[in-house]
Amino acid sequence: MRIALIGGKGGVGSSLVAAWRHQHELTVLDRSTEPVDGVRDIVAPADDPVALAETLEGVEAVVHLAAHLPRGTEAEQLPGTAEAISTNVGAVLLALRMARRSGARSFVHISSLSVFSRYCIDPVPAGAAPDETLLYGLTKRLAESALRISAEGEAPTPEGGPIAVTSLRLAFPTTAQDWPRWKTPVEPEKDAQLMRMGDGTVHAAMHPEDLVAAVWAALHRDRGGRYEAIAVTSAPHAIDDDAAQQLLDWRPRHVLGAGA
Repeated sequence: MRIALIGGKGGVGSSLVAAWRHQHELTVLDRSTEPVDGVRDIVAPADDPVALAETLEGVEAVVHLAAHLPRGTEAEQLPGTAEAISTNVGAVLLALRMARRSGARSFVHISSLSVFSRYCIDPVPAGAAPDETLLYGLTKRLAESALRISAEGEAPTPEGGPIAVTSLRLAFPTTAQDWPRWKTPVEPEKDAQLMRMGDGTVHAAMHPEDLVAAVWAALHRDRGGRYEAIAVTSAPHAIDDDAAQQLLDWRPRHVLGAGA
């Protein structure tokens, strides 16, 4: 399969590249100049339309991973508000529209379970609506809304047919070495830690094998299906939502026992 990874040099993108580069034709668009073996490497920001056109030419599927990660307190994040919206919302919508015109059949947006303000504090009940107002979770909510409107409201263009659009709401993607612990990408100098819910219950991070399987399943969703935002977590007790199992036939293989 010919796959474009937009923002593909971060932690999640690196896991996908490692899993797929020997079996698939990968194009990675990222502002980082760090070279990546086994892929077509395009160095540019995620919102560069010329670079995007080059990246998306001839691809069958797109995974959008580029994100602005706010740092510091809410007050300290204020100056970066416009940049966060540009990267986390505008660049995502631009990529979907261009992917549709390029003829791609599937578009997967890497979102986050931080769209829920109390995720990993209290269990999220079934049917709960995203409610985060802090910058990162808010921009992920806005991106999901923009994708839903675009996917369900726009007719296919003459250049491209139907395209399956999916947002995967991830929780704590990690490396095989760190699992079941998680290291925040905002402070990479800190050691990986074991995440816990508000009641002390362990929340395992997501093993890269489970991550790759979830993204792969999302890339193969029915093209005629409606837009979906799907929770993907290695801690089923953290959210009452079986959409990943129902829509993707996915459940985590790397989990911790109740007594962990």
